[in-house]
Amino acid sequence: MEGDPRGGKERRMRRRAAQRGFTLIELMVALLVSSLLVGMILAIFMRMSIAYRGQQQIAEVQNKLAAARAQIEIDAKHAGLAMSQGFTLMSTPSGEYQSPIRITNSSSGPDQIAFYYADTTVRAATLAASAATCDRMQCDALDGTAGFEVGDVVVSSTASTISSPYAAAGDANIATFQACVLQVVDKGPTRLAFASSGLWGSPSNSHCPLPVKGTTMYYKLVAHAWRIDPTRRALGVLQLSPTGDLVGGNDWQDQAYGFTDIQVATRFYEPGDLTDTRDPDSDPERDWYSDSAQETRTAPQASFLTPIQISISLVARTERDVEGIASSSTPSLTVADNTRNNTIGDRAAVALPSTSSDLSGNRVFRYTTFQVDLRNMGVGR
Repeated sequence: MEGDPRGGKERRMRRRAAQRGFTLIELMVALLVSSLLVGMILAIFMRMSIAYRGQQQIAEVQNKLAAARAQIEIDAKHAGLAMSQGFTLMSTPSGEYQSPIRITNSSSGPDQIAFYYADTTVRAATLAASAATCDRMQCDALDGTAGFEVGDVVVSSTASTISSPYAAAGDANIATFQACVLQVVDKGPTRLAFASSGLWGSPSNSHCPLPVKGTTMYYKLVAHAWRIDPTRRALGVLQLSPTGDLVGGNDWQDQAYGFTDIQVATRFYEPGDLTDTRDPDSDPERDWYSDSAQETRTAPQASFLTPIQISISLVARTERDVEGIASSSTPSLTVADNTRNNTIGDRAAVALPSTSSDLSGNRVFRYTTFQVDLRNMGVGR
């Protein structure tokens, strides 16, 4: 029996129709839709990536601020330890003392601050004092010299006590110190000998008082000065001087980058003062200063006012431009109508972007302000 040729042809046409692919128009539509979807995904990814990188940079700034604050805060809390009435150097004019805190103020740029104190973890006590055993040049009668090395800069501290100015309130006596700075040139198990020349010594070391048996102590000196490098403002280099900038040497060491400002305000004890300043308290004997008055009060002199509190503001910025979220101005570290007696500083905000190299670009700025009680100044409350 012969097959139906017409039916076979229809079946073959249906098979070819079932096997047919997309048309060109269908492929173009699919490609267009896919491209739009990929473009949307890429745009979202790029925005998320930019935001992530920006937040990373801001987190880095905050971490830098926290680390710098921790280091400076440690120095401030220790300032004046075993040398609260100041100390003398070989180069100090007769009758002049270095303050345990020294501030170099600027109203148009970063301040500079230095702290000085004794490292009481490394110490030696004088067991005997006579011309034969212990004088300004050497001491052969110490209870031990472990921790001291030749070349160390040390503080000789002789303590006494005076009655508290608050005796009526039952406060304890207050310790006072006669302190001077020396450099170790030789040592033995119970002996330290000191330089008679150079940056830290003189032929007689007459800037030091004679040691007192059972009272005079020798400690390692901690002298830390902090600043922002004035020669590399575009990099914002936070620097530390391990000699506290006492001898005017070029020993500044880089600590971190991206810092644009340090502002300092200091509260001083002014016994007998009856006039209160425009600071936040109502105590005329304890006044805040945020301008060059604090520099005058902490400069080397015969008798300086005692600093009892300090407020420090640190400003840092992102190291690269941050797209879309740049600051419009730097932080205002001042009270507009009171640049002398506020607790922030005396540096006004700067509109951004600025022509200044350290304030250029689309950067994000962060700052921290913290106050420290100067607990070792022997003032009482």
